[in-house]
Amino acid sequence: MSGNNLHEKGRLTESIEMFTKALEDGASGEIIPLYNRALATTIKKDSGYITRALADLEKADKAHETSSSHTKEWSAFYKRLNITVDVNSNKTKDKELKKCYECQVVYGTTVSFAADWLRQRVHIQDLKPNREFQCVIVDEVDSLMLDKGLEVVYLSTEIPLMESLNAILAKIWFVINQLKRLDTGEILGPIQLLSQLLSEIITENKSIDQLNIVQMAVKSGIKPIKTKQMQENMTHVLKQLDNASVVQMVAFLTMFVGKFPEHFFKLYQEAPDGTLQKLNEFSSTGTNKRQEISVLLLGNGQCRLVYYEEDSLVKSLGKMIKKHYQSEAIKEPKESCIPDLQDLINGNVQTWIENALLATKRNLGHEYVLHGDGVAPVDYKCTGVVQNNMRWGEGLQQFLEMKHQTKLSNMSLITNFMSNFGLFKKYKKSVYGITGTLGDQTELDMLKKLYNGIETCKIPLFRQRKLYELEGLVIAEEDEWIRTVCNVVKHQVISTVYRGPRAALVICETINHAEIFHKTLKNKLNRKLKLYVNNNMNNSTIINKTVQAGDVIIATNLAGRGTDLKVSESVNEAGGLFVVQTFLPLNVRVEQQAFGRTARQGSPGSAQLIMCASHFSDSVKRVMASSTNLLDPLCCLIKEMSHCFTEELFVEAVNQYLENHSSPNHEAMVSALTAVLTMNSYPFQESNLEQAKVARNTEVEIRLSGFLKDIQQIIKKEELFSVYLDVLDNIYKDIYVFLSNQLDVIVSSLNECWGSWLLVHFSEEKDIEMMKEHLKVALMTANLKLLTKQSPSSMVYYYIRSGNNLREKGYLTESIEMFTKALEDGASGEIIPLYNRALTTIKKKDTGYITQALADLEKADKAINSYKSHLAQILKYAELSSQEQKVEVNTLLTKQFQVKCMVLEQLKMNIQDAVVMLKRAESRGGNVKLTEKLTFFLAEHFIFRSPRLLKELPMEYEYVKSLGLDTIFSLDTIFSFSGFLSKMIKVF
Repeated sequence: MSGNNLHEKGRLTESIEMFTKALEDGASGEIIPLYNRALATTIKKDSGYITRALADLEKADKAHETSSSHTKEWSAFYKRLNITVDVNSNKTKDKELKKCYECQVVYGTTVSFAADWLRQRVHIQDLKPNREFQCVIVDEVDSLMLDKGLEVVYLSTEIPLMESLNAILAKIWFVINQLKRLDTGEILGPIQLLSQLLSEIITENKSIDQLNIVQMAVKSGIKPIKTKQMQENMTHVLKQLDNASVVQMVAFLTMFVGKFPEHFFKLYQEAPDGTLQKLNEFSSTGTNKRQEISVLLLGNGQCRLVYYEEDSLVKSLGKMIKKHYQSEAIKEPKESCIPDLQDLINGNVQTWIENALLATKRNLGHEYVLHGDGVAPVDYKCTGVVQNNMRWGEGLQQFLEMKHQTKLSNMSLITNFMSNFGLFKKYKKSVYGITGTLGDQTELDMLKKLYNGIETCKIPLFRQRKLYELEGLVIAEEDEWIRTVCNVVKHQVISTVYRGPRAALVICETINHAEIFHKTLKNKLNRKLKLYVNNNMNNSTIINKTVQAGDVIIATNLAGRGTDLKVSESVNEAGGLFVVQTFLPLNVRVEQQAFGRTARQGSPGSAQLIMCASHFSDSVKRVMASSTNLLDPLCCLIKEMSHCFTEELFVEAVNQYLENHSSPNHEAMVSALTAVLTMNSYPFQESNLEQAKVARNTEVEIRLSGFLKDIQQIIKKEELFSVYLDVLDNIYKDIYVFLSNQLDVIVSSLNECWGSWLLVHFSEEKDIEMMKEHLKVALMTANLKLLTKQSPSSMVYYYIRSGNNLREKGYLTESIEMFTKALEDGASGEIIPLYNRALTTIKKKDTGYITQALADLEKADKAINSYKSHLAQILKYAELSSQEQKVEVNTLLTKQFQVKCMVLEQLKMNIQDAVVMLKRAESRGGNVKLTEKLTFFLAEHFIFRSPRLLKELPMEYEYVKSLGLDTIFSLDTIFSFSGFLSKMIKVF
């Protein structure tokens, strides 16, 4: 480019003109000419050069702390240039955000920008009315646009009916924790009765005759012979298997297969060493269609199903869960209709089971931490950040919460979303970014594929980098790996004859590993160390203070990207900060970011990789194994022989020099020493470190190849979301919706329709245009139903919402109808519609209202008892399968359910008080005076014994309010002489 040539020669005006022409031409893209023009403009320093170099920009930084610190650091600079600037990630009020977006430059995180756009479009909050997606500068561009390109931001919405799925998740978690994995690879299902297994087989197979079952039971000795044996119930006969021995069970199954050849049994019993010992195989020849069942017989009528891979286990358990929660009225799901609760269960139960299995494999301090009242994911592979505001989907979050007995959250029904990829695409070609690590060519190519027309360039370092990278090590065993790392660190932070003590930064893959090194090094060095593993802690003493000689910081990737450690002069004089990375990084960029913590801005530093081979991922191990050459053993032998020969030559050269200090002998000794020091670089054998890096890079390529597929899925979802937003815009403009006085109710219900449709009907294999048409039809049908006061699906909480809305507006008859429909629908439970109908009935005061209200409240009282039993069952499933139950009795989960039961008890007392008043009024022929109150007044007569429970109550009241219990009431009797007289006349 001519502009660069002119720039180098100091002809800045002509250089700027060339870059301007490059922009006008457009062939060179925008990033390079714009960056170079800004650089030349800044160097030239003409009047107003800074204003021209800046634009009306939004800066997307990797973290709120970065955004805030940049704003504070540069506030005086912007002020002097009359450029307005603010940060959006520390604003909570609408007015503050609106004022923020009126500024020319807005700093913030991708989460903040995406969330504010969603509030503007979905919640119709007037936050950034006149701000378009004009221009964005992205800090750490590789992290945000590649590593985190698939991350999705959504605004959480309380979907009432999602709580009903907690019972299913608790049941799944209970079942998964009864599984047993054998060292030989088999998975044993939950212990069950053989009679139960056979009963399910017989129920599914209509051709199995009851008489044959009775005869088999008699022949196998399970059932004694009686004169009326043929008339006995088959279920009763099977129940007699519950006391059968293994021999009797084998005999029965042998006859069973003989009579019903479509079944094939593999029978096992447990050997003394815990492995499976085959008893027999029962199959019938001449049949191809056989149901193969592998069973471990335990005696006393008990057995376990045997699975050889997780896929068959997931299918089998999915079938069991579906059957257990199958509704009586099964409806065939239609592609263009809004799914109901049963559709949701049928479509997702296998995914929930897969995630329950995944939760058993995830480790605390590795993929997640306990934070606050729940579980928070850790981005351990890239940034080490504890992601407080993120939650795993599809049940994984809830299974981990049950695993550790924290508060149990409800699954989210995602109804709005924005991915990082989708956010940056909205800026079209006006995306600019900076990073210290763009990665290898494969990642650069991916970046260019994702963001068409994007250009990249490398800016030379201002100062020569003085990083010395020591040869990396791969240690086979974990204990030796820990010792090696500790010895290396100790050597660096103590004085030697040629240098003073240095400082060391030990970067670990997980929090667990960091804590191991912290404990070991503390004992070895006998000094206080710094631990930097959790962004929720006060880390100011680590990142804001100067690193002194002898300091050791043990960290995760949290100390990698974006961390700028200030190093003392004495440390730099001793060689600078020493960084040791103790794991194989996810990619080259993460590795470079870690080593980039030292030798900064011309200061010296050194770094080393010391990894444990047993920690490599399975995929890396497979790639390394597949690349192993058959000649490797021979190469190792040659190398070992060569080492011995080289060492012998060195010893001989030293001895000759000691005898004669001649110049030739000295040169021979130096040459032999050089050979010894460099013999690890033997060409026949590639080092384990290089093999690991090659395998890692292969894994990166595989991951990136799947990245495009994931991006296509996000694009499809965001296109469907656009269809929903268009429908939503039309709803807000629809005069009929406006006149119905139910705008908020209809919008909330449509939101649930859209979310459940997406969850059940979205498929990456389906054509996007076809899905768009299906969605439009589904939403149009749903809207028509809502306008005619019908719920589009049992997944939609319409009737209670509508009933409350109509009661508030004084339409009491219509309100009562809505609560009646809610009871008929059944999905909303009974307590709230019964209570709300009683409230509305009393308010309406029609003839016989006391009798009607009494009936509803007494039913609600009984329904509370039933619901408390339901909660107790969920808690029991969670507690029985928890790893934490022996450690702590009164867990966060237990306290959460105590609060739930406390609110139910308060409502029960409220109902019972109302029943007393209604009966008194009825007995005296009087009326009642109704007083409506806010939900939290349930606690007005309640005595609290635990401050913790008292603290949790307001949140539970808010949740109950979201379910539709937005108003409670109290009653007083009103004496009526005419009513009393009428009552007396009726009596006599």
